[in-house]
Amino acid sequence: MREIELDERRKAILASTGHVIIEGGPGCGKTTIALLKAAQCCSNLKPEQRILFLSFSRAAVRQVTDRMKTTLSSAQRAALEVRTFHAFFLNLVRSHGRLLTGTPARFITPEREAIIRADFEGDDNAWKTEKRRLATEESLYVFDTLAPTLAELLERSNDLRNLYSRRYPIIVVDEFQDTSTDQWRVVHALSATSTIICLADPDQRIYDHIEGVDEHRLEVARMALQPTTFDLSSDNHRSPASGILEYANAVLRNTPTEAPPNVRLFGYRYKKPEVMTHLITQKVFSALSRQLNAPPTIAILTRVNTFASRISGNLALEQEQNGETVAPIDHVLHWDPELAAASALVVASILEWPTLSVKDAVVSTLNCIADYYRVKLGLGTAGARSKITTIERSIKAVRNETRPASKTAKNLLELAKTAPPLSGRSVTDWQTARRALKGSAELDELAGKVRLIRMLNATDAVARALSETWNGTTGYAGSVNTVRTALAAEAINVQQTDQVPVHVMTMHKSKGKEFDAVIIVENRHDRPLLNPQPGSKAQDADRRLLRVAITRARHLVVLIRPNGAVPLTPPLRSL
Repeated sequence: MREIELDERRKAILASTGHVIIEGGPGCGKTTIALLKAAQCCSNLKPEQRILFLSFSRAAVRQVTDRMKTTLSSAQRAALEVRTFHAFFLNLVRSHGRLLTGTPARFITPEREAIIRADFEGDDNAWKTEKRRLATEESLYVFDTLAPTLAELLERSNDLRNLYSRRYPIIVVDEFQDTSTDQWRVVHALSATSTIICLADPDQRIYDHIEGVDEHRLEVARMALQPTTFDLSSDNHRSPASGILEYANAVLRNTPTEAPPNVRLFGYRYKKPEVMTHLITQKVFSALSRQLNAPPTIAILTRVNTFASRISGNLALEQEQNGETVAPIDHVLHWDPELAAASALVVASILEWPTLSVKDAVVSTLNCIADYYRVKLGLGTAGARSKITTIERSIKAVRNETRPASKTAKNLLELAKTAPPLSGRSVTDWQTARRALKGSAELDELAGKVRLIRMLNATDAVARALSETWNGTTGYAGSVNTVRTALAAEAINVQQTDQVPVHVMTMHKSKGKEFDAVIIVENRHDRPLLNPQPGSKAQDADRRLLRVAITRARHLVVLIRPNGAVPLTPPLRSL
C-alpha cells in the first residue's frame, strides 16, 4: 500500500460528512480519493456491513479493484464490495422480485433477449411493452427491466430499503452523469439512510442515446441530495505533462489549438484505412516498447462495430507495405457479446451430435444458427432476415428428409453422418467441433465469431461446464443449455484483464479503460468522427465521445482520417 500525499481539496473531501459529489475529468483522481474516503470509514463498519462501489462496466470494476491493491490494506479491501449496476440489481431482483409478482424472478440472458427482440422487427414500442409484460406477468427480466423493478421494490418497501441501507451505509456511484432515470431512482431511494458519494464528469456523458439518460442528472441530484460538491477538474494524473488532456479539451470545446507532439495525425486518400492501421499499429508498438521498456497496451478505436471487425480481420493477416512485410498482430476484438455467445452455442450443439440421430443433430445446429442470425437481426444487421428464412427452409427440409437447398445445411448433413470422434477432454473437443464450421459463408462467419468468446474470458468457464456434461463415451448431452448458462454467468461476473496487448473496439466501448496508446481510425464510408454541422447537438455529442476516446491514452494518440475530413479543432491564428 503506497503513501499518497493529499492536497487541501482532497483533505476536505475526507473531512466532509453527508452526501458528496466529486467532479473532474479523466485521470483527475476521483476514484482514488473515493477509495481513500471509503477506507477512512471502514473502522466504523459493523462486521456485516460493507461499502458498495457501483460502476457501469466490468472494465471500470477491474480498474477499481486494481487501484484498491495499491491504495487500501487487505482489511479495507475486504470491506468494499465493487459491483456493476447490472450485477447488483440482478442479485436484488432475484432475491426479492417475488414481492412484486408472487413468483421467483428469472433472468433472460442477453443472447436470448436478442433472439426474442428480433421477433419485433425493430418496433421499439412493441418491444418495450413486451419487456414490461414479461417482468410483471411472468417474472422474467432482461437487463433493461432490472433497474425499474428494483426501484419499485425499494420505493414501495421501507423494510427492504432499510435492510440494504444497513448493509451498505456508504455507496459510491461511479460515472454518475450516465445514470438512467431508473438507476437514479434506486440511488435516491437508498440515499434516505445511506451516504451517497457520486463521481462524475459531465463532459464524459456519451450515452444520451439511451432512454432515461438525462443531461440534467447532476442538477437533479444536487436538488435531491443537497451534497457537498468538490471539483478536481484541474488535475490530470493519467497523462501529466503530455498535452493529451489539453488537446482533448480543445476538441471538446472546439477551441483553436496545435496538437502536441504525442498526438499525431495521418491522412489518407486512396489507401484502405485498415491497411494503414495495421502498419501504424506495428510501428507504435515497437516505438512504445522501446520507450517504456515493456510491451505497451494499444487500443484501436472506431465509430462502428463493422469497421472494427474489418480492422481486426486485417490485423490477422500478413501484409506487404512499401516493400516491407508486416506480420499479423495478436489482438482482441471487442464485439457484441451476444453474437459471441450465440456462435458458441452453435459449437456446443455439435458436441451433442453423438448423442442424437443425424436428423435431430443437424436440426439442432441449424436452429442455433438461425438464433445467431436472429441476434444479428435484433442488432439491426441488414440481410439477417433473409438468412433466417433460408435456414428455416433448410430445417423444414431436413425434418421432412428431403434435400435442403442451402450449402450450410448440406455440409452439416454430410459431416453429421461421420461426426468427428470426441475424447471427453472438453478443450480439445471444443476445438474439434469449432473446426466443423467451414464450407459455407454462414459457417465461415460463425467460425470467426466463436473465437470472440476469448473476449468474454469465458473459455475456462465453458470448459468446466462442458466437462460435467460428458456422457462418458461419445458426446456431451445437453451441452447447449450448459454453455448458455456458463456464458450468462460470465456476462455478470467481473472478468480478469486480458493480457493481449492490442484491443480493437468502438469508441463507446473504450469508456472506463486505459491504454498506453490510442489509435482512432475514421472510415470515409462510415459515420464520421464529427457531424459536419458546427454547434449542433449531434456534433456536441461527437465531441464528448472524442474526448473520452482521446483521454483513454497515457502516452500517445494517433488519428487516422480521410483527407478533407472536418477538422477536430480550428487552426491557431498566426499573429
